[in-house]
Amino acid sequence: MLIPRGLLAADPSSMAAGEVDVLIVGSGVAGLSAALAVPAGRSVMLATKDRLGHSGTRYAQGGIAAVLNLVNDSVAEHVADTLAAGAGLCDPVAVGMLAAEGGRAIEDLLARGVRFDRDGRAGELARTREGGHSRSRVVHAGGDATGAELERTLTDAVRASPAVTSAEHTFLVDLVIRDGRVVGALLWAEGRLRLVRARAVVLASGGAGQLFADTTNPPLSTGDGIAAALRAGAVLADMEFVQFHPTALHGSGDPRPLISEAMRGEGAVLRDLDGEPVMAGVHSLGDLAPRDVVTRAVAARMAATGARHLWLDATSVPAGHLERRFPTILARCRAAGIEPTRRPIPVSPAAHYLMGGVVTDLDGRTSLPGLFAVGEAACTGVHGANRLASNSLLEGVVFAARIGRALEAEGPGVDDRVGFAGDPGIVGNPSTPVRRWATLARERVRRLMTDRVGVVRSAEGLGEAMGGLERLHLELQTVDVESPDPGPEGFEVANLVQLGRAVAELALRREESRGGHWRSDHPAPVETWRVRQTLTRTDGGELEAGLLAIPEIAEVVP
Repeated sequence: MLIPRGLLAADPSSMAAGEVDVLIVGSGVAGLSAALAVPAGRSVMLATKDRLGHSGTRYAQGGIAAVLNLVNDSVAEHVADTLAAGAGLCDPVAVGMLAAEGGRAIEDLLARGVRFDRDGRAGELARTREGGHSRSRVVHAGGDATGAELERTLTDAVRASPAVTSAEHTFLVDLVIRDGRVVGALLWAEGRLRLVRARAVVLASGGAGQLFADTTNPPLSTGDGIAAALRAGAVLADMEFVQFHPTALHGSGDPRPLISEAMRGEGAVLRDLDGEPVMAGVHSLGDLAPRDVVTRAVAARMAATGARHLWLDATSVPAGHLERRFPTILARCRAAGIEPTRRPIPVSPAAHYLMGGVVTDLDGRTSLPGLFAVGEAACTGVHGANRLASNSLLEGVVFAARIGRALEAEGPGVDDRVGFAGDPGIVGNPSTPVRRWATLARERVRRLMTDRVGVVRSAEGLGEAMGGLERLHLELQTVDVESPDPGPEGFEVANLVQLGRAVAELALRREESRGGHWRSDHPAPVETWRVRQTLTRTDGGELEAGLLAIPEIAEVVP
């Protein structure tokens, strides 16, 4: 991490410090749910790099997938759909648990006051169907503003909780470890380092969509928790699997506005520039095939025709229904001068979700004692090589509740003896050219990853990416120190470079195409590669890859 040497040399006892039972990093659905799930009587600090209520969750449109009616659906069918989307790399035990606990998660959210949309005729929760689902099991709120509604409700609950202290504009710099156990974290707030000791640290810091120039993720999605966990010695997995959503609004927005596949669930059709249906004959589910299938078809059609975008045609859907169901999408399209009720929407793929992250068990525990992970920062095994639509919000709620139950039996003592994780580097004064360098370096990372580690990959391109990221890594070590005030910009660049190297390295090793990983030089799946790749930082600072076997499907207990 980029910490000024002067600060690193300081006695930790001289820093602003605090103690808390549970430190949670991140304020999206996973972090907020985890804060509310901590057992009564425990003190909680919720640290967020932006303001409370601002996270990647706000951008989630489609909804939450859950089995609510066993007459028209079943847990077994949700499991089967998730496993099929995951392309052979899901942990079936984790998938069975996720699907089985989905109904309870929705009940808990309703009890919190989440205003899910309801069917006007029967008053039941309205449900839609999205890509990869065999049934209409996706509940939603505000038409296409599910994430915003969850963020609103859970943020209000956290603010009302006397047990939770919120620390806004607070950046995770590094985890603090002693004898292999995480005992707190080093945070950056108000221009200085702050040491927070904790019995348990929960990483709910989201994904790393900002690795790519074209992404639906907000600027804060820089993988800070995942990178800190890797530096501390935690095991990561599945980092090569990045989900590119096939239908982001084509244009220059950053982030790119997402055009939810729920729109295809309501009848919209992907077409090429000649008006021909893109998914016809590609997959039995047509426009509602799993996201990796649709993204590959879109990318292939764009490459074959030289088009910079395709069309999502929703003009056959009644205008009134579009207005009610997709008010957010329509507003964003209209702001770009597009009227979806009368003309097709220009769309192209964009990085959307990181299937990989910090490996956890079914209760959110990582390989490091004292450290938990939840949400997109975690790798629970439920997504495999390709996440099933609308399983992400569900995962955050379900696993946060499980972390709360796991903490119930553990004592609240805080260890006051700490040590720093990893071998920090340096950064300069944000008011000098160093800050401008960080901005330029970030763009270089994003462009390199998009061009060489994007939808279509090859050994040649991945090798070029590795070389370019290594050069950036070396540059990070030579930035002049002129002030002990690095600011978050330098921290974020360091995290992006580190995670970009992790993604590229595992993508280069995996010589096949599967799920969100598509190699033009190895275009088919290979049975011997039906294993999960792990990554760990050695004591010497090198990245060491390993393999995880896939449990047999027979072990699933829905």
